[in-house]
Amino acid sequence: MKKYYFITYVILFSVVLNRSFLAQNKKRPNVIVIMTDDMGNNIAGLGNPWLKTPSMDKLKNESVYLTNFHQNLMCTPSRAGILTGKYALRTGAWRTSVGRSNMRTEEITIAETFKENGYKTGSFGKWHLGDTWPYRSIDQGFDESVNLKCGGISQISDYWGNDYFDDTYYHNGIPQKYKGFCTNVFFDQTIRFIRECKKSNDPFMIYLAPNVTHLPRIVGEEYSKPFIDKGHKKNQAIYYGMITNLDENFGKLMHSLTELGIEDDTIIIFTTDDGTAGYAAQFNKEERALENGFNLGQRGGKGSPYEGGHRLYSFVKWSGGKILAGQEIDQLTSVLDIYPTLLDLCDIKTKKKIDYDGISFKNALYGKEIPNNKNRSLVLTKLTPDKPDDFKRNKFCVIEGDWRWVNKKELYNVKNDRSQKNNIADKHPEIVENLNKKLNEFLNKNAKDREIPVRFILGDKKHKSIDLTTQDLWNKSAFSQSHVRKLEKGSGPWKVTFKNSGKYLITLSRYPLYTNLAFNAKTNGKNSKEFSADQVKLKVMGRTYEKKILPTDTQATFEIEINKGDSDLETWVTASKENITVPAYFVTIKYYK
Repeated sequence: MKKYYFITYVILFSVVLNRSFLAQNKKRPNVIVIMTDDMGNNIAGLGNPWLKTPSMDKLKNESVYLTNFHQNLMCTPSRAGILTGKYALRTGAWRTSVGRSNMRTEEITIAETFKENGYKTGSFGKWHLGDTWPYRSIDQGFDESVNLKCGGISQISDYWGNDYFDDTYYHNGIPQKYKGFCTNVFFDQTIRFIRECKKSNDPFMIYLAPNVTHLPRIVGEEYSKPFIDKGHKKNQAIYYGMITNLDENFGKLMHSLTELGIEDDTIIIFTTDDGTAGYAAQFNKEERALENGFNLGQRGGKGSPYEGGHRLYSFVKWSGGKILAGQEIDQLTSVLDIYPTLLDLCDIKTKKKIDYDGISFKNALYGKEIPNNKNRSLVLTKLTPDKPDDFKRNKFCVIEGDWRWVNKKELYNVKNDRSQKNNIADKHPEIVENLNKKLNEFLNKNAKDREIPVRFILGDKKHKSIDLTTQDLWNKSAFSQSHVRKLEKGSGPWKVTFKNSGKYLITLSRYPLYTNLAFNAKTNGKNSKEFSADQVKLKVMGRTYEKKILPTDTQATFEIEINKGDSDLETWVTASKENITVPAYFVTIKYYK
């Protein structure tokens, strides 16, 4: 009898163990999320008559096309949304040009969740959610990253000297030189990462965010010249050339997946972060597209609360998952939905419950209704931090069904009026009242979070040196390298936390320290100015420190004993001769005790 029980126990244990092993080793799909920059709906397959985009057109035909998919109105909030499934105001990263670039570390990102579930995670291209520890992609759940800093080439924290070709990007936080055009590099690095994952038999989750078609307008002549020859203006020709190059790179990526035998096992989501950039399609004062450009007949472009600013393509492909390839789905969906949808598709659970603002649209991919979606509303915002409730300065769009409540004064039904020509607010006061209520609820709910600073953490024992730039000044930033050259813009503090008490070296400079350029140096670039700097000033923890300098100095350093705690950190660099005072555009803080 004992022998019988023992054998039975062994069999049952083996069954349980085998089931556990199978559960752990259940083949889950790979994931690639691609988000381009400022591209609007400029794809040949969507109707742009001047473009040829065969690879993206093929993807559209093999995907579910979400025709009622909405991003936010600007780059950063869309990117925060895709990583967290939440409105950006809740995450802290909602307007990088005014000191709101850092995404809160307590957010559980999609990368962290996939990593916890056995995936290799990679981020390639634009990050735009914090340039320093602990806000970088490698601090937010990605195993490997090749990123540019800030929002793009020529912005202040981008590596100086970059011009889209043979540039320096940050590989796992370390600057590294890469050969080739920026888009080629980010796709090549993605393909390399995929091949390594295939070799090690690891599933992967990739966030691929090429910085095209964002400014500046640069591409190889072989891509722009065909459009110039067809009569397009230079700016638009370059813009379309960037998209042509992007399409080639996407074709290379798909070829690699096929070659490796994993195309069917890979979910691909392809979208862009906001509407058509103004230099690609001109708009008049009412934000109506002129004949110069393509916009799906929609009103407005990048930054606009009208459809052209946020209603953008989103393709979802998963051949192995038998989703409705080639179908168009008009159910309301959002960038906030991508995170919960991917978890749903990949059968992944989070360790902690996440209070998403998005919902899973898995059902829509199989021709079913999305649960809890009929009465759903979305609120899209573009806020100015110093006056967030000034409705004349800020932009809003409340979406519910076919209704669009724009800037608290215009109501449109986009089913009947896709181009938003007819404001019918006076005809539907009950709709206006309802959508106004939704907007006010949204603002009240997020009012507290949106103005809580995500502070730079200084004095960590493992990350002793932190670099700050005036991109992250609170409210009035200087975010372009041209601002440095021309001695323009920028005032106010950095919001910081000194984690430990001790001695700190705080170094102020006009240019990045690695350039070894003096305060008075003129650099290549339009309107670069000399600067006879003779004094620097630093305010931290309520105390002010001053120092005389020479214009030929490359930096000025203060050694200060600082107690731990929160503080504003503010700097001034003065040239008495020119009567000019600007912030130190670059500040390095080193903790050494």
